[in-house]
Amino acid sequence: MSEPVLFEVVIAAPADTVWHALRDRSEVRRWFGWDYDGIDDEIEMIFFGDAAVDDGARTIDFGPYGRLALEERGDQTVVSFVRAAPAGQDSWEGIYDDVNEGWLTFTQQLRFMLERHPNDNRETVHIPLTGDPWFETENQVGVINDGRLIIRTPERVIMSRYG
Repeated sequence: MSEPVLFEVVIAAPADTVWHALRDRSEVRRWFGWDYDGIDDEIEMIFFGDAAVDDGARTIDFGPYGRLALEERGDQTVVSFVRAAPAGQDSWEGIYDDVNEGWLTFTQQLRFMLERHPNDNRETVHIPLTGDPWFETENQVGVINDGRLIIRTPERVIMSRYG
């Protein structure tokens, strides 16, 4: 079964910095998910529990939930997310999936933290979507509003702000 690349996000940071943000618990807490009481347990389970980590290749394999891979390109890093298509399908085209969309959201939050707020703590709340374009896919739109990253999916709006 093939594993198509579902998205690539280019982050203006060296691969060592991006990898550190993916492997250090306190750094993951600064960009992953949103604020709620169970976030530390979720981070532990997803990133440090069952995930297969290859530090040399800079990959994190979440089994049936996909794989993140880093590729260094000078002073930038490409973060790719790959995941096998659903049973009986050749691709994810036209299929909405919370896991796929979640990883896109989280990777954009990682990018925003590293590029715009590398030394700040974050607060995440849900708000309406308005602002300057940041990214757009079939199922998500991200904008910058008053220094905050706001992402709208079909089911939620997520806002990240720092400082």
